[in-house]
Amino acid sequence: MNAKNVLILCNDYNAPFLSVAKEYASYLNNTDHDAIVVFLKGQKDPAIENEVSAKKVIFLEATNKELGGFKGKLTEQIRKLHHQYQFQFIVAHRYRAIFIATQLKDIQVFGVCHIDGNFKRLSRKLYIRFFGKNLTLIGVSKAIRDDVRKSLPFIKKEKIVHLYNSLDFETLRASLLDRSAAKKALAISETEYCFINVGRLHEDKDQATLINAFALALPQMPQARLYIAGAGRLESALKHQVEKLNLQEKITFLGKVPEVFRYLRAFDCFVLSSIREGLPVALLEAYAAELPPIASLCSGNTEAIEDVTEGFEVGHPEQLANLMIKRYEMSPVETNQLIRRLNDKLELSFTNAAVKAEFWNIVDPKTN
Repeated sequence: MNAKNVLILCNDYNAPFLSVAKEYASYLNNTDHDAIVVFLKGQKDPAIENEVSAKKVIFLEATNKELGGFKGKLTEQIRKLHHQYQFQFIVAHRYRAIFIATQLKDIQVFGVCHIDGNFKRLSRKLYIRFFGKNLTLIGVSKAIRDDVRKSLPFIKKEKIVHLYNSLDFETLRASLLDRSAAKKALAISETEYCFINVGRLHEDKDQATLINAFALALPQMPQARLYIAGAGRLESALKHQVEKLNLQEKITFLGKVPEVFRYLRAFDCFVLSSIREGLPVALLEAYAAELPPIASLCSGNTEAIEDVTEGFEVGHPEQLANLMIKRYEMSPVETNQLIRRLNDKLELSFTNAAVKAEFWNIVDPKTN
């Protein structure tokens, strides 16, 4: 039997969308479907091409101008690919991809929404109302699903669903460095208790609250150190904040670390201080490393840590400081209990196998 082609259309391959492309392509493994992965933006990169397990990976290398407005050139390129590959359906990530995919007529589109507020703009509401006949929207958490339903009340609820992000945890864990090797690679002391934050240096990730919380907690955590991995426009402002608090010897900016997840076992606690998240891949990677988490109670974070651990209100450094102290003082027995809950949550909700079954239930209910 000839394989059926499925288009996985992504805005680009920046984090987390390379992971997302790999994840959705994997759902087609061992089925009679093949993935054709298309990145609208980003230069052709053989390393990216090799990393995605797909029948074909295509880089359209769109300019910012081409990604704006009605995106006519990109739509025509996707239409030609459809003529060539005869896609059975399209999985489109982010609004730009959803907009382009729904320009094709008489093909089912599954639009994946990774963050809240996707459809607050009136122009987007109107577009979906008039051109979303063949569209099903998928939030990466129940919170994102509910946000989309609130924004688009004219769409039937069964056409707006949720599907968690997943990871191949077995493969991911096999690639992790052990604790000693990871510490050596990052020049981290064996005697410190190390907190790690991973993410863009951006308002959405709110590292400013994390730094303030660490400053509040530090007097009760003499052996603690905070590491921040990531790059972004707030780097200078955050480093200035650290200098004002005179914490240069206690807070280290690692910059952008390639495959940072491989080093997570060097740390003792993962902290996510975001003000908004869909379902954070970085947190799932911390789960793979069995790293005790602390996370803000925003949208997707809340679902990710439910039944695992408590969280803190967005933008509240005092609450975060208390949780950091609590984690710092946690006994080995308590830590092991938390890790067991973490692994139970992982197996129930976030493994590739669990989410793959839900994916096919959404795109082709007849298979279940």
